Amino acid sequence: MAGEQEMPDDTTTLPWVRVVRFCGVFLLLIVLYAAVFSTPFVERRIHAPVSRVVALSCLPVLAALGNASLVDTYLEFDGFRAAVVEACNGVLPTYIFLAAVVAFPSRWREKLWGALIGIPLIFSINVVRVVSLMILGARKPSIVERIHIDVWQTAVVVLAMGIWIFWVERFVRRQPAVRC
Repeated sequence: MAGEQEMPDDTTTLPWVRVVRFCGVFLLLIVLYAAVFSTPFVERRIHAPVSRVVALSCLPVLAALGNASLVDTYLEFDGFRAAVVEACNGVLPTYIFLAAVVAFPSRWREKLWGALIGIPLIFSINVVRVVSLMILGARKPSIVERIHIDVWQTAVVVLAMGIWIFWVERFVRRQPAVRC
């Protein structure tokens, strides 16, 4: 196809070389993320706006279920108040997902499909996470922090990697149709 760069035939490369290459690129991207995304500029331009969008996305759902309000990134639901901060806005699991997509040997068109599928799904999962934590905080405040740290943080990263596996299997490793 014109304009689309073909991936070189990787069948002659030893499998362990491909694994090492993937892991190296993935880790390099994670280190790059840590360096770039911890700057005040990125906090102002990415984290703060994304946190606000997550909080705004949660508000209608919470309002349908009870008394909800929003000030900046602070959500309040039935007397329980929490802020959607940098660690809770979904940017980190999204970046881990995107690092895995970019590092995986595939065409740029397939990588684009990965981003187009993964980013909205991870964002949606994070909205469900925040809504459920707000409801839990209003109903069972004694366990909300435990569920927040021990369950949801892990679940979001695991689900992001599940989306990555889906992308690899569905969009990258497609098998050609068998003709009879």
